[in-house]
Amino acid sequence: MKRLLHASLIFVVSLLVSNCAVTPQLPDNGPVRIIFHNELSGLSSTNLSDCDYLGTLISSEGRWYNFLYISNAKLAHGSLNDMHNKASQLGANIVYIDNNIDFNTSVTFLGQAYHCDVITNQ
Repeated sequence: MKRLLHASLIFVVSLLVSNCAVTPQLPDNGPVRIIFHNELSGLSSTNLSDCDYLGTLISSEGRWYNFLYISNAKLAHGSLNDMHNKASQLGANIVYIDNNIDFNTSVTFLGQAYHCDVITNQ
C-alpha cells in the first residue's frame, strides 16, 4: 500500500511539473501579425477586406490542474504562441483578435485568420 501511495504521489507531482511549461512557437512558422481589436484603428478598414478569410481560430493556455503554477503573463504568451502556430499552419499571415474569453484557469483568444498579399502599416 505504501508503495502504491508513493508511486501515485510521484505521478501527480511529475504531471504538475511537466505541465508548467507554456506552448512554444514552432520554429518553422511563417510570419504572422496578430492584431487586437484596439489596434484596428491604425489600419485602414480596406486592408482586411482585401485579404482572404481563412477561418476562425481559438487558442488557449492553462488547465485546471496547472494554472496556479504559471503566471498570467506566461499563460497569455503561451496562448498567443498557440494562436501563431495555428495561424501559420493554416497559411495565415494576419490574425485579428476581437477579444479574449475569460476563464479562471486559462487564457483563451478567439481570432479570425486572414492571408493578405500586401501587409501595410506594420
